[in-house]
Amino acid sequence: MRVSQTRRTNAPQAGRTQRGAGSRGGSFELPNARKTAPRREVAGPAHISGIDAIVALQAVDDAGDRRRKAVETGDRILDLLERLKIGVLSGHINGTDLALLRKTIEKQQDVVDDPELNDILRQIDLRARVELAKLKRDAA
Repeated sequence: MRVSQTRRTNAPQAGRTQRGAGSRGGSFELPNARKTAPRREVAGPAHISGIDAIVALQAVDDAGDRRRKAVETGDRILDLLERLKIGVLSGHINGTDLALLRKTIEKQQDVVDDPELNDILRQIDLRARVELAKLKRDAA
């Protein structure tokens, strides 16, 4: 099929001319037929502007960005564990570090798909809860 003429689908179309209606210039109609509304062109899909496309692309996280964030969070967890290790060895555990560790682990567990890593994070979280409970008990 060859297309010789193109038109925009979202532009309004002028009324059609009546051709081939006979010598009297009228159109064929069935007697007692209901009148229907004239057919209208449907607007095509809206085009995405440059700004909309940029905003849409920024909303999509790529795998590299997720991995980078996971590595940063993992480093933060390891740093907090190192501080807690030093606190345990010196006999002065910091409750703020424990609370920050729990909060960081909670955020990470929502993102991680690895069941083994989630199990390790749950174990660390449990130990942090135990140490926080000990600190609260000793403070009371």
